[in-house]
Amino acid sequence: MIIYRASLKTSKKRKSSVWQWAARWFLLSCVALWLSWLIFFPDRSGWLGGALASYLFSFLGQSTYLLPLVLFYGLGAFWIQTKEERHGAWIWTLATSLILFSCSLLLSLLGELFSQRDWGGILGQTVSSITNPIIGPTGTGLSSVLFLLLGAHLLFGISWGEVFHRVWEILMQDLQSWQRARRELKTNLRMLEERAMPLPVSVPVLATPLPLQKPVQKLAPVSTSEKKKFKLPSLQLLHAGQKGSPPIPPQSEIQDSIQLLESTLKNFGIEVRVVGISPGPVVTRYELSPAPGVKVSSIVALSNDIALSMKAQGIRVMAHIPGKSAIGVEIPNPVPVLVTLREILESSAFNEQGLPLLFAIGRSAEGIPQVADLASMPHLLVAGATNSGKSVFIHSLILSILFRSMPEEVKFLLVDPKRLELIFYEGLPHLYDPKFPASQVSVVTQPKEAAKSLKALIHVMEDRYSRFATIGARNIETYNEEARRRGLKPEFYVVVVIDELADLMLVAQDMVEDSIQRLAQMARAVGIHLVLATQRPSVDIITGVIKANLTSRVALQVVSKTDSRVILDTQGAEELLGRGDMLYLATGAQRPVRIQGAYVSEKEINQVVEYWKSQGKPAYDLLLSETEGLEVEKGTHAGDLPQALRLVLERRRVSQDLLKAHFGSSARATDLLSLLEVKGFIHKPEGTNRWEIFYDKIEEYLKSIPDKKNYG
Repeated sequence: MIIYRASLKTSKKRKSSVWQWAARWFLLSCVALWLSWLIFFPDRSGWLGGALASYLFSFLGQSTYLLPLVLFYGLGAFWIQTKEERHGAWIWTLATSLILFSCSLLLSLLGELFSQRDWGGILGQTVSSITNPIIGPTGTGLSSVLFLLLGAHLLFGISWGEVFHRVWEILMQDLQSWQRARRELKTNLRMLEERAMPLPVSVPVLATPLPLQKPVQKLAPVSTSEKKKFKLPSLQLLHAGQKGSPPIPPQSEIQDSIQLLESTLKNFGIEVRVVGISPGPVVTRYELSPAPGVKVSSIVALSNDIALSMKAQGIRVMAHIPGKSAIGVEIPNPVPVLVTLREILESSAFNEQGLPLLFAIGRSAEGIPQVADLASMPHLLVAGATNSGKSVFIHSLILSILFRSMPEEVKFLLVDPKRLELIFYEGLPHLYDPKFPASQVSVVTQPKEAAKSLKALIHVMEDRYSRFATIGARNIETYNEEARRRGLKPEFYVVVVIDELADLMLVAQDMVEDSIQRLAQMARAVGIHLVLATQRPSVDIITGVIKANLTSRVALQVVSKTDSRVILDTQGAEELLGRGDMLYLATGAQRPVRIQGAYVSEKEINQVVEYWKSQGKPAYDLLLSETEGLEVEKGTHAGDLPQALRLVLERRRVSQDLLKAHFGSSARATDLLSLLEVKGFIHKPEGTNRWEIFYDKIEEYLKSIPDKKNYG
């Protein structure tokens, strides 16, 4: 009964508070409506309303018209906001007073300019007559603006700092877009000037036409730009490392480790016997033979306990050594041995094979030199945390190819958004970028430009496929043999090295991922190979599409088991030691192999690059299909681009929905949108979601079309 009475009293209080709230809101609404009516219609408000309106206008001037706005905003906030969110009566009164006061003062200053002294009312005239002699009209105006901003902040909750910061960002983006447009204009003008230069007419003429069904002009003649003979660099430019097998730990040290390992497992009730050892440059692998009845999983689960007992930084347990009935435990050596690039390049494993894309990896856990052929991979994914040795591995790969391939045999498209690692190779004769002629080629550092280069490389691939088909060649090796026999120019290999894939995926994921997918699926036969590196091995960077097409992978030290699974689909990379310690998963291999990567210093890189730069500059022929042929994309037709441009000019905007509604296909609209960006007609600044449209360039392009009706 007591509880019932208490609840009854509570419900009565709630009902009374609701009625009070409703009555208060109704009364305030009536007052606000009445004040608004008498302000806008004083002649129809009676003697009391007319007198009050006359008093308000004489005191506040034209700022009186702001009073209904403030009143109805307060009523709306009183209705919508909770009790905690509402401003107090004092805050509302202070904010309203500041707004009306500042507006009256500003209107009074403006009224003096236009001889309308009653604009600001008595309040504005009185205050301005006091402040003008002291701080001047300018100071009075600035003070009134500050009061207005303060009142708006108190009443509406406006954060002026965020507003100014956003406006500043927009202005800076517009400035950067203008600067970028100027650079692009200068580049285009320079390219047009170079194209306008007269070309030599000494073109070889074949006495007898080749018996081909397709046009012979698609086969490129031997270029005169690469007639210069280059010489391969000497290994003397690299630091000399340890020849032969690396030194192994002392026998006494190995015996102590064997006894400690066996006793540690025995303390946990696990009987094992060390049946073999494989000392390497950084780790030594101990092969354990467990006693009958011992589960392999029980040994794997004790990896942290073994590391604690062995006082090791971290160990890696192999549940099964391929080809042996033993479990592998890899324990770091107390004194690691440096593996240099030169010792791998001097090994028989590297020199017995005459492959142009063969590169050095390092030494295995057994101390055996490890090399791999990029052409047979055919693409490579490299991932690892910061300071794990990822960049050194990239340098070792590039230098390995530079020590065995001429510029006319292999070229590099280098992408370095960080501008830290691949800038060493500026001016290298092996540099290549299908967007620019050889005189303008450089290491690509802008993510947007890198996406365009990959898109242009797709057209290089398609152009090569069409030319390979003219002589029935299935791959680049067959084509080059036939081209040499016919006196034509052989094709060079293209190695695309992206040092930080994460930056490209964050800026232009759709275009980059689509280009990587197409190149990874089809580019192997025409001699184009990808090397993708990232220090962020997450699923949004190394997507399923990329993993499915890059089966050869290198995982350096990572911070978690999840990152290891993203790279290798198995754990283990989180237990690596860093500084070049890696797991290499070859195409078709069941499990990765542990390798200590070859080290190369910045001094060695500079010496090799300077040697090549002293012999010549980048040289290659920029094919028509690699530049102007970008107009016809996958899923588009020759007339789609002019139609899309005229549609953009007519609507003064661009979006995928607009193109889809006109062309009737989502895929076709996506391809056209990418084409418009690649051709430079539209641009999306970083950090924004709106397109900038270059109308002048569109109009100039449409004027250059001979017969626009044929594109309808």
